[in-house]
Order: sequence, then structure tokens, then C-alpha cells
Amino acid sequence: MNRREFQLGLAALLAGGAAPFARGEGQPKRRRGLPNVKSSTSGGQQFWGDVRYHAGYRIQQHALTGHHRLLDPDYQRIAWGMLSSCEAALRDIRQEQPELKNSPTAVVFLHGLFRTRWSMSRIAERVGKETGWQPIVLGYPSTRGSVGDHAKMLAKTINHLDDVQQIHFVAHSLGNLVIRYWLGNKAHQNVWGRSGRKIGRMVMLGPPNHRPSLAQTLVPIDANHIIAGEAGLELQNDWEKLEPKLATPSFDFGILAGGTADGAGHNPLIPGDDDMIVGVDETRLTGARDFRVLQVIHATMMDEDVTQEMTARFLQHGYFESPEARAPLEPKEEQVSQAAPPQTE
Repeated sequence: MNRREFQLGLAALLAGGAAPFARGEGQPKRRRGLPNVKSSTSGGQQFWGDVRYHAGYRIQQHALTGHHRLLDPDYQRIAWGMLSSCEAALRDIRQEQPELKNSPTAVVFLHGLFRTRWSMSRIAERVGKETGWQPIVLGYPSTRGSVGDHAKMLAKTINHLDDVQQIHFVAHSLGNLVIRYWLGNKAHQNVWGRSGRKIGRMVMLGPPNHRPSLAQTLVPIDANHIIAGEAGLELQNDWEKLEPKLATPSFDFGILAGGTADGAGHNPLIPGDDDMIVGVDETRLTGARDFRVLQVIHATMMDEDVTQEMTARFLQHGYFESPEARAPLEPKEEQVSQAAPPQTE
């Protein structure tokens, strides 16, 4: 967003009104919103998060200013301003093109810390082709908020997925904690329960299901929390407060961890085997229906063929290779597997 856009947005908010914006090619004659020239964007990086999604169109919110924008499937901005204005513009589009619909079954993809929606694009495309289900790749400003903030943004999107009756999840790294927080939040689950939609399965890619040891080394360097943000701080100092809010999925989920062939690991700062960022033991979560350690590294594991193949297979069948080769993570005799109780805001 440039200075002029910010000034226009601020003026509109102070005025409490809305003005019609200029008509662009393929747009209706009049919509509520701020003056707009249809323009290309990068689709949103660290400062934008998706709050609505419909058949390739997405409404995003800026992490710093709080204003919204509506992007088309080619990431061109066709409206911006208040959420209500962008929703009105999207309704106009849907009325003009009633064939635009979400599929009954969708797979929601969520990226990790420091990453963007683009990091999950390849695996989303592969899984979509393998399963025939609609891939919905969401973005959130991972370095500009807490895990709870990101879970709220996730809820805003999936609660408004019109036409979708069942969703599956695929998440990388921090994205898994965002979903687990959403699952453990009573308010979020009450809204989801009233929607009548169902959750199918979930694949966790390199999830820090336990306090990541690397955070103890790297996060203190970011003393002002400018790099990793509040979520990074939660992984280091506030894990004891965060962990009870992370529910264990009550539906089928599988975990793919990265490591080495000899189990020695890539990173000497992490005990045991690791994928350079998250230790294998840190990914484990009791209740997983299947678990695998692949010879991949954390940053690119979602782009590997073996990861994409196993992810698609698990979503369809509930195992990574075969029913006989499943390796579930069952509770030890001295432990009792418990899902975190739902949390209120």
C-alpha cells in the first residue's frame, strides 16, 4: 500500500462513509468502496492475511492498518477499504458469475513462520490433481501477530467458505499450531459446529508440536521481536501458556518429519535427528494415525515428490504408504493421551 492509498483509507474511515470507485474492465457499473484502479499485486506477503475466500477471489486484511482489499484469481486488486465494501464487491461478482462456486470438498493449506502462501502452492497443486478436491491456499502475516491472532484469521476464512461441506488440512511448521489453536478454542468451535461442515483428515509437515529447541537459541537474538514477531516469542518464552491451548485433533491426522538417514540430524543445536529447524522428537504428537521421517529439510519439504505423494495418499486413505505399514503414535503405558480442553478467548 502506498502513501496515497493510506491517506484515502484514513480519510474514508474518519468520514465514516464510502464512495463509488472507478469502473474497470469486467467490473459492474457501481460498487460501494474507495476509489480504485484495477492494479496488480504480489498477492500478499508478510503484511496481508486472508479473511474471505471464494473460488479464487480473496479478501485480505493488512496487519498494520487493518484495511481490506479484494483480489481476483490473478491477484489484481479490484476493491479496497472496509470489509463490508469488499464483501459487497464480491457479492456483485458472484451475482454476475453464478458459476463461480467452491467445491463441496476442499483442502486448506497453511504455511509456516516467515513463509507466505506461495510456499504451499506446489504441494497444493499436486494434492488437488491427485485427489480431485479443491485446494485452498491461505496466507496470514506470520511475523505480525500471535498464534491466537492467526487462528482468528483462519476462522474468519473457513467460517465463510460457501458451498464447502468438508475440509481437510495440510499445514507446514507454525501453520499446524494455528490449526491446533483453532481446534482448541471454544468460541471458534462453537461457530464451526453451527455451520454443519465436517473435517476430514490433516497432514502435519514438520510441526513443532513440542517447544522447538532451536527457538531457545535464535529468538533471544531478536530482542525486540521484529523478525519473528509475537508468535516467535510464544515458541520460546511463552510455550507453557501456549501449549494448553493447542488441541490434539479428534479426527485422523498424520505427521511427516524431516531427518537424516543415520538419525544424527542436520543441526548440532537440536538434540537428536532433525530437519535443520525442528527436531524429529519435537514433531511427535500422541494420537497420530501415521508417522514418517523423510530425508528432507524443513524449508523445502513441501516441494519434495515423496512429501506430496504421501500427503495426497493420507488425505484420501488415512495412511502414508499402506494400511500394513502404518506407524501410529500411541500413548505410552504410563501416559494418557489427552486433547487440550477448549479455550475461551
